[in-house]
Amino acid sequence: MNHEDFVYQRIGEFAVSFQWLENKLREIGWFILDPARAEWPPPGLRNLCNEKLVDRVHKLFVDALAKCNLTPELEADFKGSFASAVNHLHQLRRDRNHILHSAFIELKDGGEVKGILRSDPKLQVDAETGKVLFDQEFLTAESFTAEMKSMAEVLMFLNRVYLQLVHRYPNCGA
Repeated sequence: MNHEDFVYQRIGEFAVSFQWLENKLREIGWFILDPARAEWPPPGLRNLCNEKLVDRVHKLFVDALAKCNLTPELEADFKGSFASAVNHLHQLRRDRNHILHSAFIELKDGGEVKGILRSDPKLQVDAETGKVLFDQEFLTAESFTAEMKSMAEVLMFLNRVYLQLVHRYPNCGA
């Protein structure tokens, strides 16, 4: 596989993984809203942008904890852990926007791609100097490793949340 193929593959993997993350959030929200799955497919949460989806599911989860018959310490731990995950989710949303709304410029030499440059088209100005700042980076197959690792950690947490809800949330129809 060529260098640029690896870079484009990583961009695709990031985009698909982010969609999976959004779906897991919806599954958590849908379970809280309708644990018996009386209405399928679930109508709610479908048209929310990512930011509002994260905040809505966070509120649903915090409200649901009161019905799970947990010790005060465990309930506080769940609330704190989910609040931390929400911060990570919002950062991942910003990372997604940063990556997917950038321009990808192939740098060629003799018709062969020698590198790929990610360039954010939004111009920023340094508040102190007034100079224009450019957000650009040369991409490699490892360019999105930190974002993918962060997303994997949040996804593992969301899977545990969902599993805990299935076992603890009342009226789940089980």
